[in-house]
Amino acid sequence: MDRDDPISVGSILKAIGRHMGRDRYQEGSLVLVGKRVKKWRGHFYVYEKQTDGSEKRRFRNIPLGLKAEMDKGKARAKLREAIAAATKNLAPAPACVTLRWFYENRFLPQKEQQWKVTSRPKTKRFIENYLLKRFGDTLLPDFDKFTLQTYINELALKFSKSVITKIRVYLNSILDEAVELEMLVKNPAGRLSVPKFARRAATKALTPQQIPLILFHLSERNRLIVRMFLVLGLRPGEMFALRWNDKDGNSLRIDSSISDGIEVETKTEGSDAAVWLPASIETELEFWREKTPKAAPDEFIFPTTRGTAISTNNFLYRVLKEAGKRAGIPGVNHQMLRRTCSTYMAQLTTVRDVQAHLRHTSAKTTLEHYIKSVPASVRVAVESLDCMLKSIPSGEDSVPS
Repeated sequence: MDRDDPISVGSILKAIGRHMGRDRYQEGSLVLVGKRVKKWRGHFYVYEKQTDGSEKRRFRNIPLGLKAEMDKGKARAKLREAIAAATKNLAPAPACVTLRWFYENRFLPQKEQQWKVTSRPKTKRFIENYLLKRFGDTLLPDFDKFTLQTYINELALKFSKSVITKIRVYLNSILDEAVELEMLVKNPAGRLSVPKFARRAATKALTPQQIPLILFHLSERNRLIVRMFLVLGLRPGEMFALRWNDKDGNSLRIDSSISDGIEVETKTEGSDAAVWLPASIETELEFWREKTPKAAPDEFIFPTTRGTAISTNNFLYRVLKEAGKRAGIPGVNHQMLRRTCSTYMAQLTTVRDVQAHLRHTSAKTTLEHYIKSVPASVRVAVESLDCMLKSIPSGEDSVPS
């Protein structure tokens, strides 16, 4: 072949060009359409990857606005925005999609708004920790049942059955959505099983001997907080969202919760309620109010030094677990305190009253009346519970059956 032959050189360059990547920067083109009313329209192309690695060019023709309302410069700027949005969110071919890309660009935008506001941050952290850290860079077609079930089995050696079940549910939900959007032919997580050897979540309550030990290793403020957890059965987010204007004599209004430092709605609609304050705790709260530098009606009852809400995680690890460690009681957490409340209260009154006191949704009728006023039977039971926990007989070392 002659080097100087223009036809031969042109053929070579053309052949090379077919295999070169396209320049993604484009301005598009503006056109005016319409006979009487002139309108701007924008033309541009998007490039979609195919399963064989090649690209397919697709033409886009979009309306931009009336010529009378925007000059050519504004129309050009709007076209640039449209091109950027179209090329940024363009989905790659299914064979090139990773789990992380699909979760962030397809699953989360659809599902996040369906999750409760209070649980969204925790749900996203959970998926990040247990799914994306392990499988985030895995391509969707590379998932198979054996790999996923092996991973589930490994986690079951370290985590409780409830955690494993949640992992399976979220994994199944994400991959099921991929099938729905035709990015997977079949969901490999559809028939994953939770191993029988997965341990059950801890369901312990504090024993009568352990309660004074925990309280002994707490400061005055934290002792009051833990007493309120034990007697009132509040969730941690509800406790640290309490403001002084929530206190109305011998009751506390529960109408908000703290989640990741943000004040949000309570866990359920039935959680909005009034909680009865026994006389001794009501008195201690008034003493605490006198010692608090800022006790305005809209201030938190238990603020940080900066006046913000206490972090539930900080209180758990810096206060509860530390007190449990000093008392020789492992595994102390907020759930244990709430469980202790329900365990002992059940010895003093009916299950119906316990459900009302803890504001469980399973007692819907009771909760609807409970929101308006605290039943007399509940008030008596809470007072009895407070007296019982303050004067525990010696020699008892187990939770009543």
